[in-house]
This record gives sequence, C-alpha cells and structure tokens, in this order.
Amino acid sequence: MFIIWKETYVNYMSGKHSPRQTILIADDSEMNRAILTDMLGDEYEIMEAENGIEAVSILQKYGNSISLLLLDIVMPEMDGFGVLAVMNKNRWIEDIPVIMISAESASVHVERAYELGVTDFISRPFDALILHRRVVNTILLYAKQKRRMGLVADQIMEKEKQSSLMIDILSHIVEFRNGESGMHTRNIHTITELLLRRLGQMSDKYQFSHEEISVISTASALHDIGKIAIPSEILNKPGRLTNEEYEIMKTHSAVGDSMLEQIP
Repeated sequence: MFIIWKETYVNYMSGKHSPRQTILIADDSEMNRAILTDMLGDEYEIMEAENGIEAVSILQKYGNSISLLLLDIVMPEMDGFGVLAVMNKNRWIEDIPVIMISAESASVHVERAYELGVTDFISRPFDALILHRRVVNTILLYAKQKRRMGLVADQIMEKEKQSSLMIDILSHIVEFRNGESGMHTRNIHTITELLLRRLGQMSDKYQFSHEEISVISTASALHDIGKIAIPSEILNKPGRLTNEEYEIMKTHSAVGDSMLEQIP
C-alpha cells in the first residue's frame, strides 16, 4: 500500500490536481521521509514510498504529475539502483529528474548513480539549505527544458503545416491542369493512409509509426507532380493517345522523381 501524504492522496482520488509541483520521496526510513517532508512540504506536494517497488508503482500511475524523485539507495524489495533501472527501461528518467540522497557515499555508488541518469547526488548527513536549493534548481531546470521542448514541438508542427499547405497547393495545380475535380489527391491521401495501417495489422514486416504514416500519406499527394511538365494538348486530350503521346505521358513519373529529388 502506498504511503502518500494525505492532501496529495485526496487530490488525486477526487481528480483535483494541485497547482503545486509534486515530489516523490522514496526511502525506507520513516524518519528520513518525515525530515524531507518537513523541509519541502510547505512548497511542494509530497508523495512517499517506503521501498523501490512502491516507488515504481507510484511512478507508473502518477509519473506525468511528478516533478522530482528523491531516492535512497538502500531499500527493501527493490533498491534505488533497481528503481533507476526501471526508469531507464521505461524512459521515465528523461522526464522525471532524480536526486539521490543516501549515506552510501562511496565513489562506486556515486558513479553508478550518475551512469543511470540521476541529476544530483547528495550524501547524508546533508545541509538543509543546500538540499533545498538543489531541489529548487533541479525542478526549475527541468521545467525550462520542458518549455523549450514544447516550443520546439510547436515549431516543428508549424513547419509540417506549411509543408502540407505547399504540397496541397502543388497537387491542386496539377489537378487544375489535368481538369480533375480536386478530390483525386484527397482520395489518394486517404487510401494510402488506410493501406499503410492495414499493412501494419497484417504483417510484422510492415510496421509504420504514426509519424511515418503521416509523412508518406502527405507525400502521396505529389504522385502526379510530374504532369506539370506534360504539354496541355497531351494531358487534356479528349480522345485516345497515340503511341508517341503515351510515351510522353509516361515520362511524368520520372519527371516527378527528378523534381522531388532536387528538393532539400
């Protein structure tokens, strides 16, 4: 059973998330947890785990809401290094900073902790002011990194929108020259997406990520881009094409390939 500070527990059970950031303290010593809670409880929501198994369970359930993990090394059932191994396996370590607080200050322990991705290592007995400052600095640092990542993600999305818009414009130019209704490109996009998803369901050989499916489906709109180079009298000829005209028409795929090849 988790040992969770009462207010935090009530907030999660009621679905009301406090605006204050949350720190998870994983330590088998009730006294150590109480000391850290007294130091940080006025500024942060505190969740507690008395061993590594409980810490992993809390991270699995509430990981997105945890701003920092204060982790001891020596704990029953699963030690601190075991917790770090699970965090690395599940890539939680990328989003949740870890400060290891332990009396095990041998260099081999410190080196292993840093190798497993901890942000900081503080040996007991610790200075309360220094620990508080390191906690604040670590949380602020990760908050800034998340904001920067959000800005980068927004920029990438904006570029993707611009690329999609340009592809839409180019594909519609081709359709306009070819006298088509404008739905042909949209249909190709939809069919391509459906086929890729179906391929992934049918065979392990064809596993596409959501991003790959999006890129390929969007790019499919340019399958006829080479028709820009086909003379209008051939492209829009109402009757059957001659053999010579058909040979010219067939070059549109190679022309399209050449055009796209030169795009950065």
